[in-house]
Amino acid sequence: MWRRALLTAATLTFCLADATAAGDYELVMHLKHRGLPELQKAFRQISDPDSARYLKFLSQTELATLVGATDQELEEARGWLLRLGAEPSSLRVSGLRDTMSARFSAPAGSANHGVGVEDRGGWWTQLGASQRPESVQFVVRRDHLTRSAASGEKGRRSVFKGLNSSFGEYTVPKIKAAYGMPVDLVAGNDTTLQMVWGPGTFGYSPLQLAAHKVAECPLLDLSKVHFDTANHGKSGGDNFGEGNLDVKMIASFGLNVKTIVSNTNTSASTEEGNGFGQAMLDFITDLAARKVVPHVLSLSLGSLSSGSCKLLCESVGKEGKFTEGECNDFLQTQRQVCMFISDDQTARINTAFQLLAVRGVSVFGSSGDGGSHYSFQPFSGGAIADALSEVSCKYQMPVFPTGSPYIVSVGGTMWKGDGSHPVAWEEDKTYGTGGGFSWQFGMPDWQKKAVAAYLVNTTGLPPASSFNKAGRAFPDISGVAVEGTSQSSPLVAGMFSMIVDKRLSKGLPALGFVSPRLWKVAAAYPGEAFLDVTEGGTALTCDNGFPAAPGWDAATGWGRPIWPGLLKHLGEDEVTADTLVI
Repeated sequence: MWRRALLTAATLTFCLADATAAGDYELVMHLKHRGLPELQKAFRQISDPDSARYLKFLSQTELATLVGATDQELEEARGWLLRLGAEPSSLRVSGLRDTMSARFSAPAGSANHGVGVEDRGGWWTQLGASQRPESVQFVVRRDHLTRSAASGEKGRRSVFKGLNSSFGEYTVPKIKAAYGMPVDLVAGNDTTLQMVWGPGTFGYSPLQLAAHKVAECPLLDLSKVHFDTANHGKSGGDNFGEGNLDVKMIASFGLNVKTIVSNTNTSASTEEGNGFGQAMLDFITDLAARKVVPHVLSLSLGSLSSGSCKLLCESVGKEGKFTEGECNDFLQTQRQVCMFISDDQTARINTAFQLLAVRGVSVFGSSGDGGSHYSFQPFSGGAIADALSEVSCKYQMPVFPTGSPYIVSVGGTMWKGDGSHPVAWEEDKTYGTGGGFSWQFGMPDWQKKAVAAYLVNTTGLPPASSFNKAGRAFPDISGVAVEGTSQSSPLVAGMFSMIVDKRLSKGLPALGFVSPRLWKVAAAYPGEAFLDVTEGGTALTCDNGFPAAPGWDAATGWGRPIWPGLLKHLGEDEVTADTLVI
């Protein structure tokens, strides 16, 4: 569930979760990618169902050769780190040769030892810019964790409803029945992998998962779920509840697929502040460099995009009531609002999503819980909050990472009467499915025809000046989200894991970046793979938003899954087994 997170002071350092000494810190150099035009070409061809190169994924070694640094560039970067005082034995190069890290020793309490921090915009941590090698794009500093991860749940939705409580009509068996998915369908291939991720207190309770198995999913094999990191979260934290929901959903709908739970940082700043964006970049960068990658990844956490945050503060500043600096400071007191530092940061994350796609990973992301105007709900806290809420209602404020054109954005639905009648998810006009158009990323070709039809044929659209009609449109599809879109993303991701499992058992490759194929199937075979959702919208507390409509719409995408149709159109193709190199 997308929950607003408190941004701490605008610093770009963040915490290490290991057992290093209190004064130790780590520098991570992100090296400039070579061959980006070739990567983008490979991405388009590998993801295009009509291409001869479709689903011919690249291995870690092939990708490192394509985008990684040269031996000379790595040697120059290594020498620079050593001259700065790096511990030689700590030097590490990623599997894609696009990052290099090293540990440094510093007196305890010297939080910015030798490191200059640039606040918002530009590269995040500027260190010796005049002396660093040309191949270094930016450098980030991680400090030793000196404070515990966030453990409170302040600012969350007033009622966090468990799946075994008052929403009994939305049990796993009933949702599967509504989607036409057999309740006893289990994975049959031991190599199929699915993953959920989050920082801070993100984790899950084996006891709660066991109780969920007894109550709703008796065939769930608990031994299939495990962590791949030493960080197992912290009970009571915001992201711990998030992790519990993610695991329950992906494990129930990707039934008995091997499920990886990953928490790559335990710092409070990565759960409640702008360190989240760096934690996500670190995770995605590392994941793309692994020898073995999951077939399906679900990302439920996120916030307003950097472009949305910039628009908010620029607009408030122009009104003259508050300065942009005061706006930024206030946003740092709100939960899960602006957790990405800049467009540069999100662009690098976007590239990492492309790297995962050409490795064969299908990434799914929650579309947000604040309609098309907020991360989560209107701002609170005095006159500046009122001013920001007023600006938010004038514009459609896209969120990230769901606004990336390289993941599948999953919106939310609920039932009107019973499971046969889905509508856009909305709760008390305060929370509801996210949707809209990216300010930063352009609309991919496979979206243009259907989106144009929506914009031309739909009445009740928000003012054209309030959104970027040429931007990436989201969501792509939707799923049950009575617990927020953090329920719908892992739920739908688990269903796609089962399709991948069927494909792997037939000797076919995984689906990789599946959006182009989804849009093609939805347009060519209406009503077969997705049930159209035509009621509801994204306005919530504002007087404008995107309405659900026939065909694709910016509230629920193409609609909710129909399992037999998905399996029919995605479970088969003419790609042979020798193309799978994951």
